[in-house]
Amino acid sequence: MEIIRHMSNEELADLSIDSDQRALRETFDALPAWGQAAAEHNQEFWQNQRAAVWARISQAERRSARLPILAWALAAVTIAVSGWLLNRPSDLRPHQVRVDPDHELLIEVERAVQTDGPLALEPAALLAEEMVQDLPAKNSDNHKKEPRHEN
Repeated sequence: MEIIRHMSNEELADLSIDSDQRALRETFDALPAWGQAAAEHNQEFWQNQRAAVWARISQAERRSARLPILAWALAAVTIAVSGWLLNRPSDLRPHQVRVDPDHELLIEVERAVQTDGPLALEPAALLAEEMVQDLPAKNSDNHKKEPRHEN
């Protein structure tokens, strides 16, 4: 084991290939003996082999004949469960919404900022608008000149 740890990938591949070749060589060398042993079996052995093969084939055919029955049963169960799920009353309870007072306050502030203001302050707002409109007129070139003092 210690030797294998110090081998490179190429050396490990060569070792694996040599091992596989030895195993195949042994199998091929024993093949004629196995053929001779197989030829020495009597007729009864071969009849038993044929019977076993045919038994496996018929067993597989019986299993494949049961497959459509199983598929139809599975389809029927699926349809029944689907129908039951569709007819079952839904058990949805309304979720309780957690109210955050800070968030509510921010929403109210945003609404107040977006509106023009309360109706009670509307005259003051109109007065402020008029004052703002008059400001540029005072800053014009005529007003920047020194005022004439008539003495």
